[in-house]
Amino acid sequence: MDLTHEISEDMLVIKPRGRVDSDTAGAFEARCASLIGEGPTKVIVDFSELDYISSAGLRALLIAAKTAQSLGGALTLCGLRGGVEKVMSVSGFDTLLGAHAGIAEAAAALQG
Repeated sequence: MDLTHEISEDMLVIKPRGRVDSDTAGAFEARCASLIGEGPTKVIVDFSELDYISSAGLRALLIAAKTAQSLGGALTLCGLRGGVEKVMSVSGFDTLLGAHAGIAEAAAALQG
């Protein structure tokens, strides 16, 4: 897993690539916590380049969302596709966190 981020206006966009599984979920969780703690607490996770997410990855994502909420922010998702989209749908994370087509739609939802 590779992870990039950018800060756009008052929002943090986190973009994981590859796989978030039992081998990489810890690093994903730690990096998200660090970024959310340092920067904007309105967070968009862009999954457009993620190929796979396991239950360990879902746990890390939930912890990131709770971290953002505890700091007065929120976390939402965008760019879901393929197997990742199916996992988010079956687990209910798309409903819990919100799923949007792209960054612009996710940003509008966080502003709303």
